[in-house]
Amino acid sequence: MVTDRDLAILSAVAKYYVLSRPQIQRLCFESDTSGRVTRRRLQSLVDARLLNRQQMLFCAPHGGMPATVYFPAPLGNELLAKHRDDERLLLTPSIAPVQHHIPHWIAVSESHIAFDQGAAQACVTIDPWINEWDVVNKDETAPEKRFRLYTLITDSPRLVCAPDAAFLLEAKGFRKVFFIEQDRATTGAKQVADGKSRGYAALAERQLHRRMFPTANVDSFTVLCITPDKRRRDALRLAINNRPGANLWRFATSQDLTGDPFRSPIFHPCLGEPTSILKPSAGCTTTGPRGDTP
Repeated sequence: MVTDRDLAILSAVAKYYVLSRPQIQRLCFESDTSGRVTRRRLQSLVDARLLNRQQMLFCAPHGGMPATVYFPAPLGNELLAKHRDDERLLLTPSIAPVQHHIPHWIAVSESHIAFDQGAAQACVTIDPWINEWDVVNKDETAPEKRFRLYTLITDSPRLVCAPDAAFLLEAKGFRKVFFIEQDRATTGAKQVADGKSRGYAALAERQLHRRMFPTANVDSFTVLCITPDKRRRDALRLAINNRPGANLWRFATSQDLTGDPFRSPIFHPCLGEPTSILKPSAGCTTTGPRGDTP
């Protein structure tokens, strides 16, 4: 029998795509301090083929024992779509994450959780959040036609923009696009700048982000680069400075997101002092995303 908590697990995994057991425990079983109940329900869902488990082991960024991760299964998507009466859930990606990319996906999910919690604190809305593998047309094979975020800007020379995630933030009637680049310091800072800056600059010049978020009413977008530590943050700031579209980028560490990611001045431009995403305000009486006057 599928319980309300089982549906909560399926909803969380559908939303975040890849989650570790500790993340699921925090989201769905806050009172389960030992993790025993969480493990039992996860095993039940895996046995029923409602949830997929990736056997590849990963080590958490800050140490600890390795653990398996969980991602959506087609049967679980069908059950969730029927329960919510929302056929869009049938497009939830159920392909197994590439094993050596699991730490990256866990980091993206952690950032997503932090922004969701911050939105609740700041009384703003994130809708929608798009993950890298979210599908727009499951029958297509070309990534620019299959995935919602993958954008082929020019074919020759080939120029693409493939963010790790993106979301539309609404505050006081203003709706602005934010792209996520989740950095894990596995590639040189110069290589990241070479590979990413031109795509985002062209995306902004051609206003192609509006194809993904047609309800956005703020012309510009911001690229939020989340790094594992301050040293890496500053290395990327330096590498992207003076590149095309450098003004689009803001940088913060993953630790910075654990507070108030929208109203705290944690996002550093390539040059200058850090600012907040939202203009300073008291409580939930927020104004629009920075750069726009309500």
